[in-house]
Amino acid sequence: MPGGKWRLISAVLFIAMAATVFAFALGETRIIRLLHLKSGDLYFVAAQPEQPKDIVLIVVDQKSLDRFPEPLLLWHGYYEAAIEAAADAGAKVLGLDVAFPIPVNQWAAGFDERMAQAVISTSTRMPVMCGYAASTLSQQRKWPVPMNMAAAAMGQMAYVNLRADEDDFIRSIELAEAEGSRSMSLAVSERFLGRPVSYPQHNMLIHYVGPAGTFPRVSLCDFIDAARAGRKQQLRDWVSGKAVLLGPDLITDRHATPFYAFRAGTPANTAGVEIHANAVWTLLSGRHIVPLSEPVKVTLTAAVSLGAALVTLLVAGWPLFGYLVLLAALSTSIGFLLFGRGLLVAPSEILLPLLISGLLSLVYGYFFAARGRDTFRNAVRVFVGKQVAEALDASGKIALSGRREAVTILFTDIRGFTAWCDTQEPETVVARLNEYFAVMTACIVRHGGQVNKFIGDGIMAIFSDAEGAALGDHALRAVRCAVEMVGQPLEFRTGAGIHTGDAIVGNVGSGDKMDYTALGDTVNLAARLEGLNKEFQTRILMSAATWDRVKGSVEARRLGQVPVRGKSVEQSIYTVAEV
Repeated sequence: MPGGKWRLISAVLFIAMAATVFAFALGETRIIRLLHLKSGDLYFVAAQPEQPKDIVLIVVDQKSLDRFPEPLLLWHGYYEAAIEAAADAGAKVLGLDVAFPIPVNQWAAGFDERMAQAVISTSTRMPVMCGYAASTLSQQRKWPVPMNMAAAAMGQMAYVNLRADEDDFIRSIELAEAEGSRSMSLAVSERFLGRPVSYPQHNMLIHYVGPAGTFPRVSLCDFIDAARAGRKQQLRDWVSGKAVLLGPDLITDRHATPFYAFRAGTPANTAGVEIHANAVWTLLSGRHIVPLSEPVKVTLTAAVSLGAALVTLLVAGWPLFGYLVLLAALSTSIGFLLFGRGLLVAPSEILLPLLISGLLSLVYGYFFAARGRDTFRNAVRVFVGKQVAEALDASGKIALSGRREAVTILFTDIRGFTAWCDTQEPETVVARLNEYFAVMTACIVRHGGQVNKFIGDGIMAIFSDAEGAALGDHALRAVRCAVEMVGQPLEFRTGAGIHTGDAIVGNVGSGDKMDYTALGDTVNLAARLEGLNKEFQTRILMSAATWDRVKGSVEARRLGQVPVRGKSVEQSIYTVAEV
């Protein structure tokens, strides 16, 4: 497999693993835990509300408060009437979500006994599961309540404590305590079915069927009015064959549930008695919701991270945004489908690793692209030229263009290279030539020149003002460079030709292949001078134009005038005295 693919695969795997680890680590922080809780609530809001049929609420509401003048502490008679009427109408079980922490006989004689009698007399037809708050249970020894004592003796006591998450929302309920006590929801469900109910966890997630007001309800005062008026059919329509939960729906006993943050109007929160009804429905329907197991959650998180990393590293621009949105939608849809099957993984638990993986991939891609840009820039600089690389940086494109510029052209060549090649193996020729070019190129770069091209064993270099620190010193730099090049202690002898003049400098070729070079008589004359070194037994030859620019800085001697191919007038030539 090519190295680029291995690098991509390694990067994707590493980013996915890192994103998975980061996502789980962040999941331990409070703000992310709350985010997971809140986003998980969206599933309940998005789900189609159920229509529960086997559960009905008799509620102590504002209408009842307005009708009955007594303090709530002394409503025993109303509860007694409702219990007896529900039993007569065929209710299968009644959960009394009203706590009686102290006896009231001192204020209303006989009330305690009447409640106890109502629980006892209906137990064979409709057992009443009497709720108690764990916080008040210790007071029973001090202030025994007859109803509580009777219910306990018949196994009809159940605690009604609600379990709040750290954001104070009610999403789960404790079904059983270590000592064996059962919750109101579990006790009502088992009495309704007439058998024990299985449940996945002691702290059961409640499968809410809808927001507040979803369950059928009857105001306590309306229920009692129907009983007093003898409207038995209406009572049967309300409660026959059903589980009945009787409790307050008042502002003092309402709680935030998954629908709270997404519901407008009053009540946005849910009464405690209706929360118990949702828990009963969960147990009766068997539609349990359990958190996704850790191994499966890790697998899902890693898969999402892997997909995000792969998309981010392979796609660029606006399409990347579209692909990531599509991946996020697909991932959350999978989460919603799992929720429909009773498995809970919050949308944020899916989207967080996607976000982390995408960001890590962008960071990796940025630095990798920067590294790639540097590599490409260096490649352009080496193979095409520094000017092309700078133009590419400035404009983002390479244009076919040129300009007239005063330059000094340096040509070099190896003496006797062709004959030497005939006696060597190809591998040796290439290796030695590369070593030679490395040394020569370093000399040119040190003197501010640009290696324009390699011609066999020869080199063409361009020196210009654009390359130098001082205006107009390109001829001097070229000559000093040539002196250094021919003086290198190498097995090859080098000859150099130098000429200064105007040349057309720019990109030539086509859109498919171009070359940055210098064109014109200046280039031709420099090449001719390099070839004359054999005739004059010299190492460096330069034109009069170059000499005029370097005299006073370089010692040279004139060799005379010679005819040069392509020139109608003989040219004065000079060689450096120190070589």
